[in-house]
Formats: sequence, C-alpha cells, structure tokens
Amino acid sequence: MVKAMTAFSRDEEAARDGVAQAFTGALVNAGVLENMPEPAMKAWLYASARNAVIDIKRREKRFAELTDYVSLDKHEAGPIDSAVAAILLEQLPPALREPVRRKYFEGMNSTEIGKAMALPPATVRTRLRKAIGLMRQFLEQGEPNEH
Repeated sequence: MVKAMTAFSRDEEAARDGVAQAFTGALVNAGVLENMPEPAMKAWLYASARNAVIDIKRREKRFAELTDYVSLDKHEAGPIDSAVAAILLEQLPPALREPVRRKYFEGMNSTEIGKAMALPPATVRTRLRKAIGLMRQFLEQGEPNEH
C-alpha cells in the first residue's frame, strides 16, 4: 500500500504517514471492518490512506505559504531570512520551537523528530502546523496571540 500511496502523492514520507494513519484508523474501527467483505475492507483502507495523504499534503502547502515571507531552509536562507527565522523561533514556546528547529534547520522528518522527542509523528506534525501558524501570525500582525 505504501507503494501505491507513494505513486499517488510522489512523497514517500507522506505515503508512509498516511498508511500508518489508515491502519491506526483500522484498529480503532476494527468492529466495523470485521463485518466487511475483504474487497470492501481493502477499499476502506486505501481510501483512508489516500485521504490521510491528501490531508498531509494540504498541511505542507499551508507551510509553503509561510515561506513566501521568509525561508526557513538553512540552505536557501540568506542572512536576513536567517535573522528573521531566529527571531520568529524565539517567539515560540519550547514545545513548538524544537520541532521547527529540527525539521527546518536539521532536516529531520516528522518520524525522526518524534523518535528524538519521544512523540508520535502525528503530534510532531500538529506542533509544526501550530508553530507555522503562530509564525505567520507574528509576521502579519507583529505579535502572536498565544504562546
């Protein structure tokens, strides 16, 4: 299934995360799936994985909108971008700052960050999404509303 989702998304990490979410959902919905015929169960898993991949890619797109303001990629950032990114990072609470630092300055993916921080990858992605939202808000309004 990972191969199919990788072909669908052209992103192996998103495919793996989507398949993991689908199987987690299958465990949660085991009672429903037990009563399904095998072809329907396979279709449910595929659709669940596909929807999870779509959600992951949408979140990544929202992050890409932030990079219209400032580059967080250490290989692409100029001195001004680096300074702005450092200021933005300092505005974040540590629980949000660390995943951003690891992803965009150390190049780690959500699974690697999760292992390093003893968090599930989905929690890492949630924290990254929240951090990017706060950083975008800070850039647009001058100060974040929450820490």
